[in-house]
Amino acid sequence: MASALIKYLRLKRYQYEVTFSLYMLTPTEKIVFNTILFLSLSMLILAVSLYLPHHIGEVASKAWFYYSGDEALVQQQQVMGAAAAAAAGRVEL
Repeated sequence: MASALIKYLRLKRYQYEVTFSLYMLTPTEKIVFNTILFLSLSMLILAVSLYLPHHIGEVASKAWFYYSGDEALVQQQQVMGAAAAAAAGRVEL
């Protein structure tokens, strides 16, 4: 069981090095590359986990507004229209 896991991890390391052409770099260059990759992915994951839920909420609320409209705005326009009609001396039924 342990040897199968070790074999699997070695295969994944080999695939990683071949995919990103790390096999031709020196150990120092590999460390620099892996550090930059790790920091970039960490910042991306942090940004997505912090800001994506808020962004999805904003987009959903705007989509809902475009779909259904704003009831408070409609009521406010009706009140303002009635007040303007009353000020002009007209009575609306």
